[in-house]
Amino acid sequence: MKNVNIKDLICLEEGTGAGNMTKFLAKNGAKLVYSISNREEHLDYVKSRLTRKEKERVKFVNADLRDLRFIKDEEIDLVTAHMLINLLSPNELLSIFQELTRVTKRGGLIVINDYNPLESYNTKRSFLVEELFNIENGINYIVEGKPSLSWYPSEYVIKLLNFLGWNLKSIELIYKRTPWDKNLIKEHIEFIEELCDKLNDKNIKRYFLNRIYDILNKINEKEIIYPGTIYSIKMVKK
Repeated sequence: MKNVNIKDLICLEEGTGAGNMTKFLAKNGAKLVYSISNREEHLDYVKSRLTRKEKERVKFVNADLRDLRFIKDEEIDLVTAHMLINLLSPNELLSIFQELTRVTKRGGLIVINDYNPLESYNTKRSFLVEELFNIENGINYIVEGKPSLSWYPSEYVIKLLNFLGWNLKSIELIYKRTPWDKNLIKEHIEFIEELCDKLNDKNIKRYFLNRIYDILNKINEKEIIYPGTIYSIKMVKK
């Protein structure tokens, strides 16, 4: 965001998450920030992090990003999406990009930071993280009917937005190798445990739990594993 002029812009933060981007936009002079999430607890957490002055610039909305009917056509100057699209299925991604295209002004900017596929950078230990995410996706597909994570190559994202009427402004790798420490891996282990609680077959549940604990036990406490890269894409609406 270092070369993006935010002052007096109407912004849309696509997926509030921990609220770092929402706070950054409000703090650095945005006229208005739509901070949108489908999880109320994320919105409440971000509200607790902002100063009173920053809150005055933010409109917190619990909504589905595929349906932004509360935003007028071509109202938004700047869209940001930080580590969001990996959580979307291809159908969800297309629908969201279509809606973002509708609400963004001509000449408006979108900034997307996200993961390339894990094989975009590999070490001898990368297979441990890849195996864990394969298990997470498999269980989520059983429980929810869709994968938990999708790794979209930067080229795919660019071509999809090109198709919807956007031109590439810049692309760069902000992580030439993505660091995964044991604490981050434990967060995914906890999510997989929650998914396993929804499985009806106790044998399948035990099988998956044994596999993820085996992966966790193979990773040293201070070890960092480097699968994949992280890109930042800036595109301008035609």
